[in-house]
Amino acid sequence: MNPKVLVADDDADNRAIAQDALELAGYAVVTANDGEEALEKIASEKPAVILLDLSMPKVDGWEVARRVRADRDLAHIPIIAFTAHALVGEELKAKSAGCDDYLAKPCTPKAIIEKVSHWIDRPRISSSEAA
Repeated sequence: MNPKVLVADDDADNRAIAQDALELAGYAVVTANDGEEALEKIASEKPAVILLDLSMPKVDGWEVARRVRADRDLAHIPIIAFTAHALVGEELKAKSAGCDDYLAKPCTPKAIIEKVSHWIDRPRISSSEAA
């Protein structure tokens, strides 16, 4: 079974570019067009990685990241901030909100695949090893 990636972005073009690239790379992709839908799909789909726009309607990506980190069942899922917030300090701000990594838009489909692959292929620590 192919690893599942959630692409949450309110811009249809950004969603389509990321989805197409990830599907061509062999990932299963689920999409959300706002933060509320992202939270619902994270809970129901349990993706291996979340590609998360930080500026979305209903619930912004900052709050989505905080809620995922606060949920014991979801907190382990890597979150990549996928954002046009590219000013100095934004990466640190995204990480303090709960994102594990940062990808500034615009970016190439190759960059998206590389970031997602990094987090899917990283060694996992089981809860028994962490204790």
